[in-house]
Amino acid sequence: MTETRTAPGVSSGAFAVSPELAATTFAQLTKLQDVVGEMVREARVLGRKVPLGGGYAEEIGTFMARYGIDGPGSAADQLARFGQELEKLKDNVGKALKRYQAADDAAAGGVDCSGG
Repeated sequence: MTETRTAPGVSSGAFAVSPELAATTFAQLTKLQDVVGEMVREARVLGRKVPLGGGYAEEIGTFMARYGIDGPGSAADQLARFGQELEKLKDNVGKALKRYQAADDAAAGGVDCSGG
C-alpha cells in the first residue's frame, strides 16, 4: 500500500512548484498578458464602425464593429477576460512560491550540519 503525504497546509489536490519553474512561469505569463493586451487594443480598433458604403459593405462594417468591441462575446471582451484569468494564474503561482519559500525557511532551521 502506498501512502500519499502532502506538506503542511497544502491540500491533496495542490501541486508543487520549484522556485526556478515558478519564476519562469511567472515571466512567461507576463509576456502572454502583454500579447493579450495588444490583441485587445487591436480588437477595439475593429470595433470602430468604418463607413464602407451602403448595402453589403455596410453590413460588413457593422459586423466588424460588433465583433471587435460590442459587449459580451466580442473579441475584445473575451480577450480581456482571458487577461484577467492570466492575472489570477500569476497570483496563484506567486502564492505557491511564497508557500515553498516559507516551508524551505522552516525546514532550514531544523538542519544541523557537523563535520567537514
